[in-house]
Parts: sequence; C-alpha cells; structure tokens
Amino acid sequence: MRAAILLAGMLMAGTALAADTSGEAAKPVDCAGDAPMALLLCRDASIAAAADKLESALRTLSDEAGKAGEEAVAAGQRAWVQRRDAACPVAEADLADPKKSKDRAACLTRQMAERTKALETELAARRAPVADEPLTVTASAPQRPVQPIGQGQTRSAPAKRTVDLPALTGRWAKADPATRTPIDDCRTSYLEITGDGGFSLHDPRIPAFPLEGPLAPGEGDLAEGLAFGGEEGLPEGVLRLDAAEAPRLDRLFLTLDPPAFGATFVRCR
Repeated sequence: MRAAILLAGMLMAGTALAADTSGEAAKPVDCAGDAPMALLLCRDASIAAAADKLESALRTLSDEAGKAGEEAVAAGQRAWVQRRDAACPVAEADLADPKKSKDRAACLTRQMAERTKALETELAARRAPVADEPLTVTASAPQRPVQPIGQGQTRSAPAKRTVDLPALTGRWAKADPATRTPIDDCRTSYLEITGDGGFSLHDPRIPAFPLEGPLAPGEGDLAEGLAFGGEEGLPEGVLRLDAAEAPRLDRLFLTLDPPAFGATFVRCR
C-alpha cells in the first residue's frame, strides 16, 4: 500500500513515472505520445524541480501519517490534482505556442509550490505535541451578546438570514457547542470551505485527517441539514448552518460517518 500511495503521489505531482509492480522504485517513462499535461511536465525544468519538492513533501507526510493516515494523504492528493488540472488546463495547441506553454508552466509551478507548502504545514502540525497547540482563537467570532430583559419586556427573535452554500465559504474553528467559545486554533486544526466548493478538514490529532475533496452537496438544505460526500476523497456527512443575524456569529454543525466525527464550528476571523 505504501509504495502504491507514494507512486500515486509522484504521478500527481507531475513527474512522468511508471509503476514497477515488484515494488521497486518508479522508473522514468518516455514522454512521447503522452497527454499535453504530461508532455509539458516532462520538458519544462522548472516544473520538474517543483514536482521533486512536492513529491518529497508528500513522501515525508505519508511516512509520518503511517498506515492509519496514508490513505487520507493519498485521497487529499487526488483531490488536489483535480483542482490543479482545473486551474491550469493544458491543451495540445498550447505546446506549440511558446507564450502559452510558458504561462501554463508558470501556473503548474505555482500550484505545486502552494501544495508543497500546505503539506509541509500539515507535517509540522502532526509533529507538534498536542500540548503546544493553542486552544483558543484570539480574534475569532465572539459569543452572542445576551440582552437583559426587564419586567414586561419580551425578547424578539432576530431575523434569520437566507443562507446557501456560498455562506459557508471560509475557515472555521472547532468550538464549544453551548458557549460558541473556540477550542481549537485556525492554523493546524480547522474546517475550510472554498468558493469553488472545495472541502478541507484538518486535525493533526486524528489519524484519518486531513480530509479533502469536492463538497458535492446532495439532499436537504443548510438550515435543516445538507447531506454531502460520496465523491473521491470525502466520506458522507451532514452540514447544518445555524445562521445568526450576522455571519460572524454563525455556527456550523458537521457530522461524518465514517470516520465517526461530530463537531460545532465558528468562523475564524
């Protein structure tokens, strides 16, 4: 399994390698006749250097994750490859145009550098003792203010906002479900949802994490509970948004099965 995951990582990083089913090291292949993306990866030295760094970071993280976490690392890498290909599409005609080839190569190099940095950050988080991790978020969303009610007064319920998937965009910190007080930091342990529907859940203390992939929402709605998952890299789960009068006071509830996981989140600020 380990060799297969590392080989998958090398292919995803953009290096043109072929598997040796005996379990020995991957071998270079002839790029002739390959898809445009592979041809560009093969012939551009700057991409090759970025791919080497990415492959090294991926190998180290996979080793650190061990048997329990290596599939999660590989699934995250597969999800990243989909995002990379969408951000940096390479057509056959691009290879014949020096300017377009240069632009595509720069895009791929940038994507790989960002991914390498993310993997290195995840590795550092896994190696850090849990006691060294901050347990509060200094500038996270504050608790909801409680207005005193005098005799004869009634508290009117705040108007609920209309919410949809874009309302989830951003980074979220795990919080106490009753008080909304953050109990994790927003740097090594967090839930992040991107504007293009990417889902990323990190916690270095849980072997199955990180979980990354497309959100792929299914049945339900955010106010009552929106089912998601089933796509490559993500288990099935449910998201429910308790929309407050202001986005900074929102609470997000997440459950996953499997792995069995449930938590309340507030927005990182």
